[in-house]
Amino acid sequence: MREHIEFIQTQRLPWVSAGSSGFEGGRIKLLSSDPEDCSFSSVLHLPAGWSRQSRPLAVDEEIYVLDGDLEIGGVTYLDNAYGFLAAGADANALKALTDVSLLYFRSGQVSEELRTPVAAARRSVGKIDLASEDWDGGFEKLGLGALKTGARMKILREDPFSAETTYISASIAYRIGTAAERHPIVQEFFLLSGELTGELGVMQGGAYCFRPPMFKHGPYGSPTGAVVFFRGLGGKHETFWEDGPAFSFRPVHQPVLPERLKSIGGPFPRPPRY
Repeated sequence: MREHIEFIQTQRLPWVSAGSSGFEGGRIKLLSSDPEDCSFSSVLHLPAGWSRQSRPLAVDEEIYVLDGDLEIGGVTYLDNAYGFLAAGADANALKALTDVSLLYFRSGQVSEELRTPVAAARRSVGKIDLASEDWDGGFEKLGLGALKTGARMKILREDPFSAETTYISASIAYRIGTAAERHPIVQEFFLLSGELTGELGVMQGGAYCFRPPMFKHGPYGSPTGAVVFFRGLGGKHETFWEDGPAFSFRPVHQPVLPERLKSIGGPFPRPPRY
């Protein structure tokens, strides 16, 4: 089981060798992990020229390129491109065409039934370039219709077997939420850009969260606009709304963190504007 992290700034996490994760020569910032099934979430940095050959994997790999150019299965992914490499898929060769940094998520071992060529093909998601795709909504589908005014969404993946969903959302500046949420699944997110304010503090780009099912959170607002990458784990994404605390752009900083992270979990400064 993973620790509840709500929230930590990734900038404060150390870079360590990624060799033990199968990326010899790379560096990694471990965001969260499960010691029981060996799944983990991370920021991964690979130097230009790094590569691995295609090979059968018993785990899923989910990738979002933050900076640089990464080739996956012979297809070039630039920054802000997404892909999901299902266990059993045979097009998972990787090559760093430049120095590249990415969000990298690895699942626990996937069952043999889902590693068949047919199942792997259904579950895999080819390149999605967020800079050139239409953002086609999906709020109602996830029970998030209340967010439609002042925000946009792009669903990146819906697993045909588990219904797990990955999506990205973007809110306009000064949008303010009015209610709190709960979800019956695990939810994690990475703040790609902007500033996001919630009842536990102010997050800057690079903030990461991993929350257990039904944890009450929100309402949220942003003075700058915010782009957020979300993953739902453990089933279908549903949303239950309820009254929350009064929103403030200056909340008390009180993140929920395991003991090992509390010393680096203090308020994080806004990036300079001048």
